[in-house]
Amino acid sequence: MAPPSLALPGKPRPATRLPASQAPASPLSESSAPAFPVPASPVPTSPLPAPARRSVSRRPGPVSGLRESAGGRIRPQLAFDHLGEREATVAYEVHGPAACGSRPATAVPTLVLGGISAGRHLLAAAFDATPGWWPGLVGRGTVLDPGRRQLIGVDYLGGTDDTSALLRPVTTHDQARAIAAVLDHLGIVRASFVGASYGGMVALAFAELFPERTGRLVVLCAAHRTHPMATAVRSVQRAVVGLGVDSGDTGRGLSLARALAMTTYRSTREFEERFSPFALSAGTPGGDPARFPVQDYIEARGADFVRRFDTERYLALSESIDLHSTRPGSLPEHALLVSFDTDILVPPWLMDELAARDPGAESPARHVTIPSLYGHDAFLKETEAVSALLRGELDQLHEEEAAR
Repeated sequence: MAPPSLALPGKPRPATRLPASQAPASPLSESSAPAFPVPASPVPTSPLPAPARRSVSRRPGPVSGLRESAGGRIRPQLAFDHLGEREATVAYEVHGPAACGSRPATAVPTLVLGGISAGRHLLAAAFDATPGWWPGLVGRGTVLDPGRRQLIGVDYLGGTDDTSALLRPVTTHDQARAIAAVLDHLGIVRASFVGASYGGMVALAFAELFPERTGRLVVLCAAHRTHPMATAVRSVQRAVVGLGVDSGDTGRGLSLARALAMTTYRSTREFEERFSPFALSAGTPGGDPARFPVQDYIEARGADFVRRFDTERYLALSESIDLHSTRPGSLPEHALLVSFDTDILVPPWLMDELAARDPGAESPARHVTIPSLYGHDAFLKETEAVSALLRGELDQLHEEEAAR
């Protein structure tokens, strides 16, 4: 029996579909992104830039003096969609070739953005030796190799800032303005994006607000809007967190919300193959309830999440997902969209809508659907198939820039 999906029946499927032989399955092992708190800047930064507004018109020169990896934080004045104008701290890291004279080694850097639990840390560096959140795609010898192109990671706004002021609601367009402020600070005119899940939504928002600053766009597991069923599940997750706060057990509420989220991040087919349906313990009358193998898994994932996330940040970023909305017609000329056939949060047909753009567009964006066992989390698991797609897209960008 095929796994249930949020996809609508009868929708056309114009997307390219990779055969299973080109999308090898990864081992059934849990991957969880590490925490990325915002410490004091490990590398001194230059003075704060001018405030970032809804549009950025100035054309700064390329950053100079950057060697291999650097990180820092800025505190620009941003125009939020719902919070008005206020300062916000934006932490970032930059990895890759330094600027060479008036021309950087890679003329268009690449922003690498992940889900709500990802952050600025993309790979081990002198100031932070821990692995990055996307080890199969980012690193020496991978498709996103800092030896070949400049890579930038940022921490998302949301929850509370340095002064403990509440940053909520925050939209994907607010995140895009924060990224524009980082680019201004680094002296970068234009950037390409590889964005997955929430990071794909932020990349789409950036392309809509700053089309003149957007190079190539690669979006995985994200669309121009959310699916109402996915919003329903996230609404329940936020309600569970609220109950935890009201009862004085915030950790329990956040843990249960993440456990529930895991049932949407992975596919029903994976759970069927991975977990026995038989109880580990049948329980006792008036005593311990029955317990099942899958229960151990989702509860462990919830407990891990509590150790690296806080309640206010979770509520802000979960809500931000459901506030997301962009115009399909705002996609740049070079856009690659990647979906997975078992993703119930962002089903392939929803990315078909995005790929179609405006009726008058010369050509739709390229949309590729990869078969996978891993549902929405496939962008973290299907490293070979995703690498193959990105390599072709980014190598073409590299050649175009080198020819200029």
